[in-house]
Amino acid sequence: MGDQRLRPVERLRCPRAYQRVFEQGEKLVGSLFILYVLPTSEPYSRLGIAVSKRIGNAVVRNRIKRYLREMFRRHKASLPSSCDLVCVARREAAGVPLALYTQQFLLLLQRCQCLGR
Repeated sequence: MGDQRLRPVERLRCPRAYQRVFEQGEKLVGSLFILYVLPTSEPYSRLGIAVSKRIGNAVVRNRIKRYLREMFRRHKASLPSSCDLVCVARREAAGVPLALYTQQFLLLLQRCQCLGR
């Protein structure tokens, strides 16, 4: 099953890394979030999250971020290669259960051309 933890090295932190994924990555649009995927040569995949204040108050935004991190943590082993992912939450993501996040994440990854699927 592999390591299930979400380590600090598996998160995108600097703005330059986000910008690189936005500019060079493949954009996949879903109803809950937009997923940017950029394959890398790193030994692990990394996740970045962007949630605008327009989506809701701090409680709503933090719940969305927790759900996105949990979704990535559970399915990072199923990614075919290492890549940088950035999830940009949409307004429809507020108040949706974790199962729908997971369903859409897996659906978007199947549509991704840069991962060879």
